[in-house]
Amino acid sequence: MSEHFYTSIAKYYPHIFPLNPQQVKFLSTILPYNGARVMDVGCATGELTFALTRFGFPIWAFDFDAEMIEMAQYGKSEETMFPIFEQLDMRLMDLHYPEAFFDTIICFGNTLVHLLNDKAIRQFLLAAYKVLSLDGTLTIQILNYQHILEHQIKSLPPIDNEQVSFIRSYEFKETQKLIDFNTQLTIKSTGQVIQNTVKLYPITQGRLQELLDETGFKDIQYFGSFASEPLQTNSLQLIVSCKKNV
Repeated sequence: MSEHFYTSIAKYYPHIFPLNPQQVKFLSTILPYNGARVMDVGCATGELTFALTRFGFPIWAFDFDAEMIEMAQYGKSEETMFPIFEQLDMRLMDLHYPEAFFDTIICFGNTLVHLLNDKAIRQFLLAAYKVLSLDGTLTIQILNYQHILEHQIKSLPPIDNEQVSFIRSYEFKETQKLIDFNTQLTIKSTGQVIQNTVKLYPITQGRLQELLDETGFKDIQYFGSFASEPLQTNSLQLIVSCKKNV
């Protein structure tokens, strides 16, 4: 996990990744019922968290980066209990929340691949399994790294709007299992440029499937976008939804 990477861009994050309405629409088919307890893992500055709260879901949310959580807290009304924001390592959530407490856990924003090996991802999956209720749902969104690795895709579509320009690229090293994720953020109002590099673990669908099976999840479904399109070999996104085995 790289705290500095996100701390340096935290106050610009809502401009880089504003709320995606398709995520909310997709989750409307996943979330079990109004009032279900939801955990948002890697919530960043809380745009999706706030949106789901407005639909009536009691939501707990956490992020590894303290600056992100501080911004999320700033956006919360003092008169409301939810959402509840906390700073936390996603691998340790079972030490922080009661067993079988959540009906749904979501982990979007390519958060999972900041865990840099199978052991760390397995630890998170086991923790999620423990705090999910019987038949509870876990939904994860990452990029489709099988496609990225096979085709040596070295850049992602740039993000450009009135506030910021965000350029993203990958650097592959044959001797390493990890890839370098390089970013350049330009703040248009000031001309400030923030450059970062962070290592990611490009876990593929096949390996993720094995870890989900090992952990005990069932009814595993894959999608290629938040429009619920089937996962294809050339899909850029990989979304997986599964349930706690009972």
